[in-house]
Amino acid sequence: MEPYLATELFAINYLQIVWALLHKKYIDTKQSIILSILLASIILISFFIRTSFIFTTLFIFYTALAIFIIRFTGSWILMSLTLFLIKSLAMIPWLFTYDLVNFLFQLNYIDVGQRQMLVPLSLIGQQIILFLLILIVIKVDKTYLISDSILHIPKSYKFQSMIALFFLTIFSLLKQLAGQHFFVESFLYLTFLLLTLNLIVYTTTYSYSKYYQQQLKKEVLFEQYNQELEKITVSDEFRHDYRNILLSLADYLEQDQSQKALTYIASITDYSKDVLEEDPYAELGNISIPSVQGLLLYLIEHCDTQQIKLRLNIPNNIEENEIQIRLIDFLHCLSVLSEYAIKESQKGEEKNLYVLIKKEEHQLYINLTNATRPQDKLKKTAEKSINSKKFYKKHGLTSVVKTIHQYEGAIFSLQFNEGYFSVILAIPIFHQKTASRVK
Repeated sequence: MEPYLATELFAINYLQIVWALLHKKYIDTKQSIILSILLASIILISFFIRTSFIFTTLFIFYTALAIFIIRFTGSWILMSLTLFLIKSLAMIPWLFTYDLVNFLFQLNYIDVGQRQMLVPLSLIGQQIILFLLILIVIKVDKTYLISDSILHIPKSYKFQSMIALFFLTIFSLLKQLAGQHFFVESFLYLTFLLLTLNLIVYTTTYSYSKYYQQQLKKEVLFEQYNQELEKITVSDEFRHDYRNILLSLADYLEQDQSQKALTYIASITDYSKDVLEEDPYAELGNISIPSVQGLLLYLIEHCDTQQIKLRLNIPNNIEENEIQIRLIDFLHCLSVLSEYAIKESQKGEEKNLYVLIKKEEHQLYINLTNATRPQDKLKKTAEKSINSKKFYKKHGLTSVVKTIHQYEGAIFSLQFNEGYFSVILAIPIFHQKTASRVK
């Protein structure tokens, strides 16, 4: 096949991949349109400029795609893995359609007439197989949450990602040369090598992401264990002192020293505060999303460092596959809002922070506030929701607003009044029955 024709066909393949697989999961609508324009330009250029090097123009597409994925997801690992996946999706349909027909002809298994008849059918079959593979990838990713699991990895691994892309590029160029010069054995060997490399890289990364999630779960459980152990220790100490406390209190009452009795009770309340206070770690287990647990764990520790009294309320069990927005966007919004809440809570006189994460029938409701009774503290500003772009930019909330606007049914609001604030984030979730079927 002439290089210009192969370039046009691969560009059509990539158009299909961009809109059927990548759109709104790895890149946004604007980026998808830019990539489509780029691929259309490559098709036009290859139609009018038919040189042997025209195939290299597709590397412009790969470069732009890599940049867009990093900007959209913030993950270098997911970027490199996506390019590996695209290469595999483009390779497999060609291998079992046009490449198969071509090599059967080169090995004299079919004649010229049969080849001419099979080539158009193979090109149509190639497009059909590619589409079916895309559907399979989407189904597998939705079932096992592969890409979302990879997003759990906190480190960027830029160097490792670039090394992996370097080998992908080298092997792809060698495979292309082998195909153009009809080196059948080398072509098949490099194809097998590329597919194996893709499988190894994907499996290794996915396994590491699962390992990291398990480590986060262990960290949360360890913190919960320490808190429970500390409470047990304090409870044992309090139990031993309980008899003496009752005797002392009885003496005050017998001597009609009510004020001293009240003062003594107050001191006992302060003494037993560690037992009576709510444990912020207790309900972390209700969110079975390790990266969210890690983020909330950081929030708890940060509040403890800044001496902010945190009350964390997560009354429902929340699963990852119930949330309808991308995990990376959810984590980003929750992280930004947590930083804002901590900063504003430090300004308050009481330094309180109340965090409610509640699952309702069709949405996940998140409220962060430093007001004990937000309906009273913020009543005066209930009709004055802050919509100023300047305000959002000043407090670093612009990215949250932009992210939420991408999703239908998602809501973000902020109310503010005399040092008190209330942030509300509501994101759509799958219906409980639907979520259980997905799981």
